[in-house]
Amino acid sequence: MLQPAKGIPFEVVIRSLCGVGVEKFDVTQPDNKEALDKIVDALRKTCRTVQAKPIERPRPNEVGNDMEPFVINALKANGLKAAPPKTKAGLGKATGYPDIKIETGKLPIYLEVKSYAATTADSSMRSFYLSPAEDPKVSDDGYHLLVGFEIERNGNLYTPVGFGLVDLYGLNCDMKAEFNSDNRRLYEKKRLLAKEKVPPNGRPA
Repeated sequence: MLQPAKGIPFEVVIRSLCGVGVEKFDVTQPDNKEALDKIVDALRKTCRTVQAKPIERPRPNEVGNDMEPFVINALKANGLKAAPPKTKAGLGKATGYPDIKIETGKLPIYLEVKSYAATTADSSMRSFYLSPAEDPKVSDDGYHLLVGFEIERNGNLYTPVGFGLVDLYGLNCDMKAEFNSDNRRLYEKKRLLAKEKVPPNGRPA
């Protein structure tokens, strides 16, 4: 039986899943320092842009995804070549790690975009996931950074009020094998024991 594994370095995970290396982002290197300054400024501009017109959503789950195009536009405005990464086969893919690839210097910078509420910043709940893919979006040796935007909620409006940018090199990851299914199989007729509609009072069945 498969056993959970804990404390696997991020760079080992990427090597295993994608067959490429992860480098530590050394801010003392001039090229990296220049890129970092542009990235941080772009993230600051992203916050200002979304603050002027907050993201509207019924639930907070996808706010991080909504931030991605704003980040890409701000990176481009700062002179960086940024876009969603292609897979190893050269295909576009909306889902999966990472969200953005920045072409700069000798090695590309892969950037993942996340969001969190201030109250969950220190939470130990899982918030970062990597899954095996037949055609992964990480195709080159490079740097791997993650930005987490701190989000404030006002009803259905979500506003970034800060951010944290981290280097994923050396991040300890846990692996938990899971078995899953889907609604089509879960609720198929042969499995049902009971099924009925229970409309609210006054609404026809």
